[in-house]
Amino acid sequence: MKEVLPGVYLIDRYSLKSFGNSGYFITHPEGNVLIDAPELNEADRGFISKKGGIANIVITHIRAFGDACNIKTIFKSKIIMNAEDAKLIKGCEADVKFTSETNLYDDVLLIPTPGYTPGSSCVLLKRDKGILFCGDMFWWGNRDRFSNELMSWPTEEDKKTWYLPDMLVLNVNLLDSDISKMTESATRLLGYDFDSIMMSHPNYPPRARGPVLSGGKEMLAKTLEAKKFTQFTDWKREELKKAS
Repeated sequence: MKEVLPGVYLIDRYSLKSFGNSGYFITHPEGNVLIDAPELNEADRGFISKKGGIANIVITHIRAFGDACNIKTIFKSKIIMNAEDAKLIKGCEADVKFTSETNLYDDVLLIPTPGYTPGSSCVLLKRDKGILFCGDMFWWGNRDRFSNELMSWPTEEDKKTWYLPDMLVLNVNLLDSDISKMTESATRLLGYDFDSIMMSHPNYPPRARGPVLSGGKEMLAKTLEAKKFTQFTDWKREELKKAS
């Protein structure tokens, strides 16, 4: 667990249970918050316990639900997530389901941002010029696969060349991802004050440089202007839907 900004800790550990999504632990005087729920190891649990545990687990999208039920039991936490994605969870129930912009605390804002999934959301921490936790909404660009190409698991040869450290892309690579809604959600985010962006996959593709610790809002504006995406082609999306 690494402190990436004051009171914000990155839990960057690959787990199939959470589809490789990282998590972020935030210390807060009104109750500590976990953003997304990768599996915690013994050292993580010990560190979190010393910091006062976890009051709330906020899930940004269904694929980051991960080990939330187990973490909820260990720390007696509440699970909070968008009602649209909460319909899909298994093993336990969400304690709080929101459908519109909601204040968790005065300085913690939950923002529905549909597009990656119908219930994708961001969390805005009004600290240090503003910190945006975006889930899988953005990630680092990879090679030339920005549009009209099917995303695939990288080969070892791919990994040698995947490195665009200063370009975020809109991540619309699921069958139910909606490019139009994603673009609309991302554009609305420009109306909020933030400087840093915390992604669910800060170190993917290989050699990406981790969370955006400064200049995140400007990066997002450039991404929207450039219309950079990672996505399924429309024809491939339809073919896969038919097959399923």
